[in-house]
Amino acid sequence: MSMDKSAADAYVYAKASGILARSFIGERAVKLFNVTSLKELWSLLFKEDVPAVPEKLLAKALESQAQKEFIDGFLKLINNYSKPEPILLSMLHCYDYNNIKQIGAALCFDEKQVPSVVDVTPYNLIKYEKWPDLKAMTEESALSWYNKAPSLEEQQEVDHKLDSQYMNEVWASIKKVEPSCRPQIEDLVCYNFRMQNILWALRLKTYYEMSNEDILNHLIFVRKAHDENDPIAGDAVKILDYQTDSYDDWKSWKYKELLNPHEEGVVWNIDTKWIFNSFQKTYVRKAEKMFHLYPFTVCPLFCLFIIKRNEVDTIRTASESIRMNVKASEAEKIAGIITGENNG
Repeated sequence: MSMDKSAADAYVYAKASGILARSFIGERAVKLFNVTSLKELWSLLFKEDVPAVPEKLLAKALESQAQKEFIDGFLKLINNYSKPEPILLSMLHCYDYNNIKQIGAALCFDEKQVPSVVDVTPYNLIKYEKWPDLKAMTEESALSWYNKAPSLEEQQEVDHKLDSQYMNEVWASIKKVEPSCRPQIEDLVCYNFRMQNILWALRLKTYYEMSNEDILNHLIFVRKAHDENDPIAGDAVKILDYQTDSYDDWKSWKYKELLNPHEEGVVWNIDTKWIFNSFQKTYVRKAEKMFHLYPFTVCPLFCLFIIKRNEVDTIRTASESIRMNVKASEAEKIAGIITGENNG
């Protein structure tokens, strides 16, 4: 049952603050890596009894339960509003866009069962119960054009179209955020999307040795294509001529604090995985700092979504590290947990 907006803002802020305090983030995240078995990890995270299943299935169940509790909790918060903010619905729609890619791939390979999806009902764009009728699943939604499964050769192009549409949806929803916290939310969204473009450009450059022209065609723009002043793709356009083995090209880069360390006289190559981990830590820290700045606005819920989604990723890393017998210290580095000096 929804309440008036001012009452909902106060109630949701109090609830979200409590959730944040109990979350496994920052120093509390270390607890996830101090356990030695999946059963211990389950008991640490959930009230329900540990399922009596083999370890491999328990890992999958644990990760699914963490994802479910995050989504269920978030939906419970935004359901306090009669009309949730568009930016919050756009954040949830990231799951629909990821789900439709999996569904399209499953249908391409003639799979009989719907793949595992994250359902954000009642805010979902996809009617999952209509499987395997793709046209019926997407009709009357922003994804209605996705009405037949792309072939294997078409999937990359169609996925790019989905990514572009999603980023543009988020971009449009920012303009509807109340003025008091719109600049801060826009800055955080831009930072995320800029880094997604930069990382994608670097992967295409280093792993696939694509030409600059080909890379440009794989970036996401919200204004004019190939524009180096585009608010989310411009920074990626500007680095296309940088040499990935020349630190001199990167030492004055806008995001140089994210780079893997350089030692004079030692061969250096850009490390995209290092940059991704550094970016993720910075992105989540920004959200944590922003959470309390604008308490009775959309800002706390927007930040909570970012923080809790990262928590789910950290839980997944902890689960996998236990199953694969990875040392806790190494797993913490993979998850970006900082207990001492920042090791990237």
